[in-house]
Amino acid sequence: MTRQDVTTALGYPTRTTYSSWPYILALIGGVLVLIEGIIIALAGPLIMVIGGDFGLGTLLFGLVVIILGLVIMWMAFALRSNPARHVAYGAGIIIVSVLALVLAGGGFIIGSILGIVGGAWAIMRA
Repeated sequence: MTRQDVTTALGYPTRTTYSSWPYILALIGGVLVLIEGIIIALAGPLIMVIGGDFGLGTLLFGLVVIILGLVIMWMAFALRSNPARHVAYGAGIIIVSVLALVLAGGGFIIGSILGIVGGAWAIMRA
């Protein structure tokens, strides 16, 4: 558990306690989705060299998966830096992780599972 000073809308400081585990799980999930996106994006030019018709589509799809991984990582960092908005960032992490799971297998499946668990944990914490 870590403590951080958070300022309310009126400027009065409050103390917020948050756990590091939702951040760590979502960050690892985002990194796995990012790695999968890089692998997919690198497979696109190889398919074009071999003579397949799906090379450019695979490259663009890989870039979309890379963006999804970066968004999950950004939301994990935002969750860590602004714990007062844990519900919004947790829901965003869950939505993007499910989208990555449906579109591309979600970071070898375990990446999306970690993102979903981290996002749900961020929402549930007191």
